[in-house]
This record gives sequence, structure tokens and C-alpha cells, in this order.
Amino acid sequence: MVQCKLTMPDSFFTRKGVSTMEKRRDNKGRILRNGEVQRPDGKYMFRYTDSSGVRRAVYSWKLVSTDKLKEGQRDSQSLREKEKLIFKDLDDKIKTRDAENTTVDDLYQQFVDIRKDLKESTRCCYNDIYKKHIKPVIGSKPIGRVKPTEIQKLYQTMVSDSGVNPTTAQKAHSIIYQIFENAVMDNIIRVNPASNAFRNFRKTTELSPACREPLTIEQQASFIDYIYASRQYNRLANLFTVLLGTGMRIGEALGLRWCDCDFEEGIIHVTHTIMYKRCEDGSYRYRVSSPKTEAGNREIPMFDDVKSALLRERDKKHGATKKDFVVDGYTDFVFLNNKGQVYTQSFIYDAIQGIITSYNKEEYARAYEEKRQPNYLPKISAHILRHTFCTRMCESNVNIKVLQDIMGHRNIRTTMETYAKAMKDKKVETMQALNGAFKIS
Repeated sequence: MVQCKLTMPDSFFTRKGVSTMEKRRDNKGRILRNGEVQRPDGKYMFRYTDSSGVRRAVYSWKLVSTDKLKEGQRDSQSLREKEKLIFKDLDDKIKTRDAENTTVDDLYQQFVDIRKDLKESTRCCYNDIYKKHIKPVIGSKPIGRVKPTEIQKLYQTMVSDSGVNPTTAQKAHSIIYQIFENAVMDNIIRVNPASNAFRNFRKTTELSPACREPLTIEQQASFIDYIYASRQYNRLANLFTVLLGTGMRIGEALGLRWCDCDFEEGIIHVTHTIMYKRCEDGSYRYRVSSPKTEAGNREIPMFDDVKSALLRERDKKHGATKKDFVVDGYTDFVFLNNKGQVYTQSFIYDAIQGIITSYNKEEYARAYEEKRQPNYLPKISAHILRHTFCTRMCESNVNIKVLQDIMGHRNIRTTMETYAKAMKDKKVETMQALNGAFKIS
């Protein structure tokens, strides 16, 4: 058992009791334990030596939790309650001094130094989120003083004030949780203050579900038909057909090479992803890496429409630079722009927004002429197209394990969430269609 160093050598008070040689009492006549003192103003103080050998003190207006406070006194834990936590920290060798001397910035730097396994793209993403959203709020704060409510408020500020996507807030939570978990493992703090912060944030914050909704069958048809008919966006029609017909992540689709497409077997081999990202040295360049998860290495059967789209793309002439475009030793990419380079993700995102804006503008004009309500397309992202594919598969009762493999989901719960939502909507649609079809009473 770890013993607290005594501040009064003549005393024999211990954590388990008090010596009969000396009995110090407070102004209510209660016996004080070793290290406990009541000041002339009535406030209690407990002195101790922490696990690092540093003398410390805690204070309270209450000796025990049942004590009543005088008017104007701030409520807090009683002295005995604080002592209990102190002794527990001493027994468990919690490094309270380190918790005061280590900032969140220090903890984050230790984290990125240790995590040599992080992909460069992930490391860049973490650095961007930390510098932009986490560092200005809690970066300089000692880790022992960071409260769960502070972290929850940080997420709320990101979404409500900064206007970031809730997904970015979730990534920020992943960073904060991991760095504080390292501090817990090193016995610097006892509890991770981020443990329930994001869960509580989601309970108290209304997150718009619209941005995560898949396209309906009608919206999907309108979206792809418009692209094929558009002079401005037609060059991207084959790419969007592949996205909607395979459920590939945008980086996987852009990184697709002709050697990954087996037209005889009708199989697409997903083995890597490509992105155009800011690197650690501040420059922007294309990088090829393995898929997001190990499950991302997979085979996707081709629909006829997907196969036709790929063959049409193969017949295009991209110029002399087509074979010369090389990224990390990879070449012969399927989807190339007019310069013979792979499209960037940001270009595709901007193109999607342009398509939606143009379509809705034309739809407004058509609806006005036809004297009806316009059927606008919702806000769409590349991930929504992936989610739409997954939903169509669920609606077609594709085996859940087969679908998990096609999607490259590491955890089947991700697939099940989409399946459950799709089946719920399908049940409602089915019951509505059957309403009145037969007599019940």
C-alpha cells in the first residue's frame, strides 16, 4: 500500500485511523486525520506528497459530504472525498504531476511520433484537423484539466459555428480519444475525458440526416440521365456509372487501372486508392496507397452497364500523355482528364455540385412551364453515390455477407445499418401499396 508522507512528524494519524497520542479536532470537535488542517477561516486543507515526490494540497469548505455550506461558499467535493481519490491515484501510481505538466499539444506530438503506421494521407488529415479545430481550443491546456464537457463543446462549435461536416467532428473525436487513451495507458490520467464526449454530442446536437440519405431510384435515374445528356458533364458519365454500379470509394475508382479490369471474367479488382493531397512538406501531389481497410482489397463483379461504361472509356483518346502519367510506380489509369492526368477528388466533388445546380435550375423551369412542383435533386457527394449503390443492393435482398465483401466494409455493422434502413423503407412502401387492396373488417 502506498503511504502518504506526513506533514506533521509528531502525529501518528494514518489513512486507516488516528493515534491516541494526539487528537487534533476541527471547530465542530471532529478528529482530523493526518495531513488534514482546518484554517482559521473554516476552510479545510489536506497536504500530501504525490507519486513524483511533489508536495501538494487540496481544499474544501466541507470535511465530509454531509456538511452544510455557509452562504456564499462555493460547493465542491468534500475534503474526505478528495482524499479518497488522491489515495487511489497513489495506489495506482497515477502520475498527477505529469498530467499538470503535459499539454494536449505534447500529447498529440507524442501520438504522431509513435504512430509510424499511419498512412501519409491519414497523417495529413489528422494534422489539418488538429491545427484547425483542436489546437486553438485545448492545445495549450494541461491534460489533467481537460473536462469532458469542454471536448463536447469543441465538437458543437465545429459543427454549429465553423460549419464543418459532422464527419469531420467525428474524425476530431477519433484524434482526441486516441491521444488521451495513450495518457491513460501511461498512468498519467485515470479516465479518458473523451470517452463519451461524441456520444453525448450526438444526443444534444441535431445532425441533418439529409446529407447521408441515399438517392431514390427516381433521383438516381434523373442524376445519371442528366449527365449523359449534358454537353458539359458527359465526359464524366462513364465514371459516375462505375461509381453508382460498383459502390467503390471515389479514390478507388479514380485509381482504377486497366489491368484491374478483367472483362473476360467480368471482375474489377480493387487493390489501391489514389488521392491528390497536401503532404507533410506542404506540397500537393498524387499518392497511391492501399485501400482504406484490409477489407478494401476485394473483387467486384461488373454489371453490364458498368462493363459497357468501362469499354466506352477505353475507346476514348486521351492523348500521348496517357501512358506517361505515373504515380508511385502506377500507370495506365482508366479515368483521365483532357491533360492525360487522373481526376482529383476535389474536381469530382465540384463537378457533382455543378451537376446538381444545373439540373435543379432546369427542373425549376420545367416545373414552372408544366405547372407542377419541381422534383429537385438533393445535395450529393461521392460517398452518397456509394451509399446509394449499397441501398439498391439491400433493396434487392442481396446476401448481407456478400454485400459486405463487395462494399469492402471492415465491420458488418456498417452494412447492417444500411440494410436495416432500406428494409424499413421497403416495408413502409409495400404496406402503402397494399393499403385497401383487400378487406380486413
